[in-house]
Formats: sequence, C-alpha cells, structure tokens
Amino acid sequence: MKTIVSFKLNKNNLINKFILLTTFMLIAFAVNAQHNIATKLGYPADAKLLIIHADDLGMAHSQNAASFEAIENGSVNSASVMMPTPWVLEVANYAKKHPDTHDFGLHLVLSSEWENYKFGPVSSIDQVKSLIDKHGYFHKACMPNLKLNEVETELRAQIDRAYAMGLEPTHLDSHMVCLFQSEEFIEVYLKMGQVYNLPVLVDHQVSEKLLKKYDVKIVLEEILTIMPEEYEKGTEAYYINKIKNLKPGLSTILMHTAFNNDELEAMMKDIPAWGSEWRQKDFDFFMSDTCKELLKEEKIQLVNWRQLKEAFYSN
Repeated sequence: MKTIVSFKLNKNNLINKFILLTTFMLIAFAVNAQHNIATKLGYPADAKLLIIHADDLGMAHSQNAASFEAIENGSVNSASVMMPTPWVLEVANYAKKHPDTHDFGLHLVLSSEWENYKFGPVSSIDQVKSLIDKHGYFHKACMPNLKLNEVETELRAQIDRAYAMGLEPTHLDSHMVCLFQSEEFIEVYLKMGQVYNLPVLVDHQVSEKLLKKYDVKIVLEEILTIMPEEYEKGTEAYYINKIKNLKPGLSTILMHTAFNNDELEAMMKDIPAWGSEWRQKDFDFFMSDTCKELLKEEKIQLVNWRQLKEAFYSN
C-alpha cells in the first residue's frame, strides 16, 4: 500500500512539474516574441508599443470623417474598413490620396447588428445562405451555426473587394469578434492571414498550436477596448488608466471615432452601447492634448500595422 501511495504522489508531482514547466515555457515564448517585435522595429526590448486603432470605417460618412481627422490631427494611427458597408468607397478614395500615411486593415464582417441600418455579404447570396437572414442581410448577432465553407467564401470576397478597390490592407481583424466564437472560426480567420500574407489581430488567448499552424508572426500583449460598465465610469478615465498601466510589448486600443450627428443617431438609436454619443467621446479623447501629453509622459511608442507588415510579412 505504501508503494502505491508513493507512486501516486510521485506521479502527481511529475504532473505538477510538467504543468509548471509548460507555463514557464509559454510565458518565456510570449516575452521573447514581444522582445522580437520591439527590436525588429528598432526599439528597446522592453519598449511599450501601442497601436491606437479606429474600427468601423466605411459604415457612415460621419465615421469616416471623424476617423480621417483623428488620424491626421489626433493620436489615432490605424483603422480598419468594413467592406460590405455603403461608405467604403470614400475610404478607398481617401487611401489613394494618402498612399504613404494611411494604415487601413479590414474589419471582417459576418453580422449586421442594428435594427434599421443593414448590410449584407459581398458574395452572391446564393453562395452564403447560412450567413444571411430572410431579407438577404447578415444576421443581427454572431451566429455559431454558420457553414465554415461559406464563412471562408465571404471573407475571401471581402478581402478581394478591398484589393479591387485599390486598397492595400495592412492587417485583418474581426467585427463584433464574430470570428472568435469557435476554434473552427478562428482557424478560418488565421488561414485568411496566411493565404493573403497579412497580419491578423490576435493575442495569446489563441492557442499556440493554431498560431504555429498558420505561421502567425505577430501576437499582441493586450487588446484593450472599453466596455459598457467601464463607459459608465467615464471614457477619459478608462483610457488614461489603460495608457498609464500599459505593459511592455505590443498592445492596441480598439475604439470607434465618429461624430455624434443626425446620421449616426438615426443609425444607432436602438443600441446605445458603442452608439453615436459613445463614438463622439472616443473621438474627443484621442484628439485631445491630454492624450498626446500622456503618451509622451509614459514613453509610449506609437506603431502601426503597416510597420509590422513590412517588418514581418514582406516577401
């Protein structure tokens, strides 16, 4: 009996040691990856690198106009475009006029969440029937039962449309995080990055196995975005706190810059969270001297996806 108990104890110790060793290895890998990103971009290994990123370009003129202004005169240095939306041509034309300064990725879309403002797939609807409602629009929420082959068809169509319009995407990310609702969806998302040789927005919550399988070269330390409970406490307070406590490595703040006007209010009145007033507050903070001065005080280096793409994904 003593021998059996001893064996069980030894076995448990071995398992615990293995778990501990694996944890240390993952932490070491993450730290080393962040060091590699910083040094490859020409910064010290412990630098705090930040992408200040505006989502939802193409959705509305007020979204585009505010985002362009925040890029030109504020602290925003990156954005992503929703290819199925009605104002996407304005973004494409802006990009052509500013070929060396813009940093536009693709905000891959599988949902259309508002009540009276809708959009549908870029693909022919007979190719992606699981992605649409009875009116031919994307479903209101992220749906877990979409057919994977149809998801891939639509993502390819959105990316191909961007190139056809003259956009040169710098990265891929996901609207409403729909592409993170299952491992199968994540695989399709990572595959698009590999097929088109583009960085994808991910952090270390994605399994190491998948990151290696799809040769993901850039993994973020933190992906920060304000949530409704934090918004209620104050937009400025949230962003100041996150900037002051930013970790070394590569992080991003995801937000939505837009003007609180009649256009946006009409579109978003049924969902106040991330609505027109919210987006105006995002714009106000990232246009402010408070933000600019804080970034300097905290010695934060602003980098963008264009730099990362050129450093890690150039052929």
